[in-house]
Amino acid sequence: MTLEAKKLPQYTEIKNLESISKKDGSGIGYEDLIGTWKFNSVWKKGSKEIDNISSPILQVLSAKLELKKTNSQNNIVDYQIKNSVRFGILSIIFCGQASLKGTRPLLPFFFENLIINIGNFTLVNKHLKKPEEKQMPFFSLIAISKEKNWMCARGRGGGLAIWIKS
Repeated sequence: MTLEAKKLPQYTEIKNLESISKKDGSGIGYEDLIGTWKFNSVWKKGSKEIDNISSPILQVLSAKLELKKTNSQNNIVDYQIKNSVRFGILSIIFCGQASLKGTRPLLPFFFENLIINIGNFTLVNKHLKKPEEKQMPFFSLIAISKEKNWMCARGRGGGLAIWIKS
């Protein structure tokens, strides 16, 4: 186990943080999320054990979540979002938009493009249709460490995930 992993919250601690977040909010703000977050672990909905299939696969594929500032309008805070995996020189990247809503908060997002690259060569750059508001994926942001080096969230499907800031 890496030094990094020893400092990450375990399932019980994440559930406690989630209870606090539901009651009082997580305190996560716009600036806290900006950067590149490397995927670390996932728990499937209803499971107390780390998913020993998805977690290592996503780690090997260097799964990342990137959030960058965009210009905000009408007091709506927005991000450019990228979700990507890489296997050797092959990369699959979803690009889109996200926003921060509420005190918990939620990070609803949608992807506008799917890009598949081999090295610097783009094989596919496909435009994706924006889902209806009620169908949009989101992360319910549970907690971020005081050092802002890890973050945990629950996805729309109910799974829990931890990312490490890179």
